[in-house]
Amino acid sequence: MPPLAVPARPQAAGSDASSKPELAPIYSNRSASFLKLNKVSQALADAEACVALRPDWEKAHFRRGVALEEKGDDAGAVAAFEAAAATVTGAGNPEIAKKLRALKKKSKPVPFHFPKAKPPPPAKGPKGAEVRPRGPAGNKAWLATIRAVSEPVDARVAAANAVGGWLAEHLERALKRAPGESEWFFEDPEVRAFLDAGVFDALLDAMTHTVVSIIQAEADAASGARPDAAAAASAGADLAGALAGVLHNLLHPALRAWGARKQHQALLAAFEQVLRMAGSPLNDAKGVAVRVDDETKQFTALCAKMLNNQGALAVLTGHDSLARARLQLLRALTQRDRKEGEKEDVANRIEESARALVLLRRCRFAGNKSEDSSGGGDAKLDAKLDAKPAWEPVLDALLTDAGADEVRDEVRVTIEQHALLAGAFPKFGFEGSVGI
Repeated sequence: MPPLAVPARPQAAGSDASSKPELAPIYSNRSASFLKLNKVSQALADAEACVALRPDWEKAHFRRGVALEEKGDDAGAVAAFEAAAATVTGAGNPEIAKKLRALKKKSKPVPFHFPKAKPPPPAKGPKGAEVRPRGPAGNKAWLATIRAVSEPVDARVAAANAVGGWLAEHLERALKRAPGESEWFFEDPEVRAFLDAGVFDALLDAMTHTVVSIIQAEADAASGARPDAAAAASAGADLAGALAGVLHNLLHPALRAWGARKQHQALLAAFEQVLRMAGSPLNDAKGVAVRVDDETKQFTALCAKMLNNQGALAVLTGHDSLARARLQLLRALTQRDRKEGEKEDVANRIEESARALVLLRRCRFAGNKSEDSSGGGDAKLDAKLDAKPAWEPVLDALLTDAGADEVRDEVRVTIEQHALLAGAFPKFGFEGSVGI
């Protein structure tokens, strides 16, 4: 028996084929068959032909909805099922109603509560007047020297000690009053300007390079590969010790203020929770393409909802929150080294804290033309030139394959550098630097 000939699909309502509604069941059945064979495009084409032939038939719209759902077009599928339900025979169809409930539940945004938080107000003096203490300005030349591996170790140690002296004056002023909801150490304009210039990053980069150099020098000394290896290791230890001391003191305000600003901590925790949602590109390994699906859309929507609030953005990208994220990361890494706590829980906290730190730092400087933390430019810092936080370019980049890979790399490097720092603190006499 020769195969049944199926006429060409109707192209539009009013064509010759569309005047033959009796062909609709043929297209409907063939659409279902194509779908079973995983030929989604052909199934959708036949379903659309069926709709053109019988726009009043609920099964035509139903077939189209099923094909669209299989294709991943949930919004189109909902529209098709709603069209099916709007027909005379489809109004009470339980299968159509079930499809609509499932799709709408699937596309419904995840309910999420964002804690309310706003930037800290100015501190008040005994008589109610605003207190805005300002300590000494930092000097970017110190950072340039600390970073410069070609400089003599003595010069780099002196530069690290200069940063330590600058920090000591600010700490002396800040620690005269307890941290609270009002402006404190991290809101001091000179502190903020030096942190924006990259003081922590300069110290951490130098510490990373120095520790690696010490390890190599010690290996060379043991093997006799270099006659000056022992001296180089000793000089490196002097520099690493100076850097560790300044980093220890730079973390102290975050540790001192750990119990303050509960709403800020809650907001940071909420942001970390968003970053571990199923739709976050950071859940995937480097090289995995960013998905375009409902979960990614929900992740994007929640990020936008949180960061589009200017008060929340200011809090999250403020140095108080960045220091909290950094301290959380160091605490989790210390617990991992000590084998304390549940292994999976500690690993999750390491990843979440690093993700938040990387993305919020990027947001802090995204509104500026460039982030100058290299020590270039004028040595004198202008405390009036604040960073300009912006979240849109950061999120837009994260949702691209190249941008996601760049952030994934930065998260990995951030974890590695802070792991080295967490291990260096006790070796240089700073046990308890992260408060555990």
